[in-house]
Amino acid sequence: MQQLILGLAFILLTATYAVSGHAADNKPLHLGLAGEPATLDPHRYNLRIEETVLADLFLGLTTFSSEGKLMPGAALKWETSEDGLTWTFHLDPNARWSDGQPLTAHDFVYAFRRLLDPKTAASLAYFMYPLRNAEAIATGKLPPDQLGVRAANNLILELILGLPYPHLPERLLYPTAYPVPKHVIDKVGDAWVKPEHWISNGAYTLRDWKPQQYLQLARNLHFKPAPAAPTVSYHTTANTQNAYNRYRAGDLDSIAGFPTGDLAAIRTERAAELRLAPQLSMMYLVFNTRSAPFNDMRVREALSIVVEPTTLTDKVMKSGDLAAASFVPPMVSNYAHPAFPHAGQLMPHRQRRARALLTAAGFSSATPLKVTLRYAAGTDAKRANLAIAAFWQQIGVRVELHQSELRVHYGDLRQGNFQVAQAGWLGESNPEHYLGLLHGRSGDTNYGAFADKSVDTLIDAARKQKDIPERHRLLAQAEAAAMKSYPVMPLYSLTTRRLVRTDLRGWHDNSRDAHPARFLVR
Repeated sequence: MQQLILGLAFILLTATYAVSGHAADNKPLHLGLAGEPATLDPHRYNLRIEETVLADLFLGLTTFSSEGKLMPGAALKWETSEDGLTWTFHLDPNARWSDGQPLTAHDFVYAFRRLLDPKTAASLAYFMYPLRNAEAIATGKLPPDQLGVRAANNLILELILGLPYPHLPERLLYPTAYPVPKHVIDKVGDAWVKPEHWISNGAYTLRDWKPQQYLQLARNLHFKPAPAAPTVSYHTTANTQNAYNRYRAGDLDSIAGFPTGDLAAIRTERAAELRLAPQLSMMYLVFNTRSAPFNDMRVREALSIVVEPTTLTDKVMKSGDLAAASFVPPMVSNYAHPAFPHAGQLMPHRQRRARALLTAAGFSSATPLKVTLRYAAGTDAKRANLAIAAFWQQIGVRVELHQSELRVHYGDLRQGNFQVAQAGWLGESNPEHYLGLLHGRSGDTNYGAFADKSVDTLIDAARKQKDIPERHRLLAQAEAAAMKSYPVMPLYSLTTRRLVRTDLRGWHDNSRDAHPARFLVR
């Protein structure tokens, strides 16, 4: 067996808490959350704000350290077979659900089968498609009991893959790989996510949820080592100005964003509290290829080539975001990022080509292209999309802006209810994580329903490779092929802009923007 063992990292956790004093002496935490969760069911989540809360409520096989690095979670160690298809996880024998019941390998078997069961309607079920038969089960072709997951006994879990997937430990960080309490779901069904029925295996449990106000989490008495803060309250602060006002008033210990117009003053007045960090992410425009005129590549190219990401980041946003030069974020290393097809062309040339493309597609000054551009509500998003609209107006396009609350916006995207929309994808250091959005079988996270046989073939070929350099080589070819069809227009990688009080210890900036509350101390 080829060993891939990360060891007993809970020793590190104990050391983290040793500097904070006795857990009972620490203060409650009040953290800003940039939106309202649509669900706290790990298998039905879709938004990053949900992921943030779920990471405090559950513990997967792998988890984040205080510095945002991958480390053992409910599994203390694991190994993989020589062919890379069988992964064996050894669970912590002391792990418990918040009601005291032991956490076992059978809980993970149930959870993975539930995730892939079509009845669950998990929009991110494809995250676990590396498991043998996963896609066939998710599409109703096989029953869930045919999934490549097996409990050898209560403490040994085997995940059997259909194809090699060397990034599996990183993929297991997501809520899609979290266990859920079968013994509760069997009794109360979907009501298990209500505070009165809540049972989870993470550092905290759900105590209360007031929609559009806050979620309060309470320490899980069966989680070891005990988290520092007795309670954690996530306050819904979708409006960055309101978040900043509440932070300045002392209501919140940290916030996930503030108006970019205040950045200069904050650099001077609150330099010690300002946290700026590049994030593994990509913000982009997606075209709905289901219907005219966005099923016409000429229209998509015309709209794409006149948008200048550097102008957005440096002259409009001015918040440290990094202009996109490809769809896969620049922080993904050991990957040959292909350039845009129009890279190096001056804007006057691009505008002339864009006008010619629109004319060829049947549009003119008398019958101009009309576009509704959708985005999630927020001051910064509005500024960016106003600038995008201005780029398009220069080539005679008429633009109507439409904003909606975050979860409504992404609900519309998943349902195909848009023409052109701004979207974002956060996450892994694996290029497939991003390019999978453009695969024809990616489900409703391929918001624009883009499908190209050559792109799918290259991604599928990459997925058969155990060797990471070869996977990346094929994925780079897939990205280059996809970008020639302009299914999306990459804009920028985010720089997280947070304010964190100086007396909040245990906070470490990282590219995953992961800050588990169990490490935070006041």
